[in-house]
Amino acid sequence: MQPSGIARVGSGLEVLSVVSSVLLVTWGIVPFLPRERWIMAIPLLLAVALMIGSHRLHGEGLTELGLTFSHFARALGLILLPGMISMAIFVWIGWSGLTQHRLDKLPAELILLPLSGIVQQYLLQGFIYRRIRFMLIGEIRRGGSGRIWMSILLTASIFSLIHAPNLMLMFLTLTGGIIWSWIYERAPNLYVIGISHGLASLMVIYTLPPTMLKSLGVGYKYFLYNKFQ
Repeated sequence: MQPSGIARVGSGLEVLSVVSSVLLVTWGIVPFLPRERWIMAIPLLLAVALMIGSHRLHGEGLTELGLTFSHFARALGLILLPGMISMAIFVWIGWSGLTQHRLDKLPAELILLPLSGIVQQYLLQGFIYRRIRFMLIGEIRRGGSGRIWMSILLTASIFSLIHAPNLMLMFLTLTGGIIWSWIYERAPNLYVIGISHGLASLMVIYTLPPTMLKSLGVGYKYFLYNKFQ
C-alpha cells in the first residue's frame, strides 16, 4: 500500500524531529552545559516517546524492527565479508602506523560499545531507515531497487551528518551506514548489525591514530578539541 501525501510528510517530520533532538544534544547541551548534562535526557526521552508512538501507529512489533532473533543467521552471513575486510584494513593501518593506545578501558568498552551499537542501530535502522523507506516505497517489504538504494543512501547520509564536522567519522559512518542499511533491508536483525557496529567502533578507537580521530569529537565539541591542539 502506497502512503498518502500526509503520511509521507508525517514520516519526514518524525525523522526531522528525532535527528534534531540528537543534534541539539551534540551541538548545544554537551559542549555548553557540561555540568548540566542531565538536561540532555529531556530531548532524548521526547525522541524515544515519539519513536514508540510511531511504532504503535505503524503496527511495528519487535520482529519487524529486528529486535528478535529472526534473520539472525542471514544477517550474520551478510556482515561477515564486509566485516572481515574492514577489520583487515584497520589492523593494517594500526600496524603500519605503529598506533599506540592505552588498553585500560578495553574490558569495559568490549561490553559498552556493542550495547551502544545496538541502540544506535535501532535509531538508525529501526526508525530512521524505516520511516525514509516508508516515505519512498510504503509498507511493502519489497520495493523498486532504485528507491531502496535511495532510502539506504539517505539514511547513511543522515548518520554521517550527525557526526559532523569530524570528517573521518563522517566518512566512516557514511560507509558503515550504507553497509548496515543494506543488510537491514535484506535481514532486519538489530543485534547482528549493532554488535558489528560496536566492534567496528573498537577497531577505529584502537587502530587509528588519535590525530585522525580528533578525540572522537562531534558537534561543537569538535571545535573545542581543535582549539587546544
